[in-house]
Amino acid sequence: MEAAVKEAKGWKPIPVPLKILSVVFVLWTVGAVMNMPNLMENGLPFLGVFVYGAKALIVVLILDVVGPMTFLFALWNKKPWATRWAYAYNGIFILNNAVAFFRFRDQLGLPQILVPTIASILFIIVIYWKRDYFVKPQ
Repeated sequence: MEAAVKEAKGWKPIPVPLKILSVVFVLWTVGAVMNMPNLMENGLPFLGVFVYGAKALIVVLILDVVGPMTFLFALWNKKPWATRWAYAYNGIFILNNAVAFFRFRDQLGLPQILVPTIASILFIIVIYWKRDYFVKPQ
């Protein structure tokens, strides 16, 4: 009886849209790790300034690796704080891209600013749409 009441965790109970998002987050993280040498040398915009070297590495590790992986951990374990976490780090992405749009549009080009912004907005929409998954049953 108690086993039936226990919450199901893991891959199987995750709704399909969140499963798709999970795969995208894993690919996003792998891509970020593979792009680190390029970003360390060429830099990346972060809240209105270009950061290079170790600073760029730290920004990428926090926003492109730790952020998504923390969300995936919370998703897997149905943590109620997962949605707030996802909103926060995707919000930072959107804010950063909005600043880059006004400060570095000529240097970066619109696709490098708009594609991550649109992806972050879609992530937030999917997470908001499936937020009930993270709510613990009463």
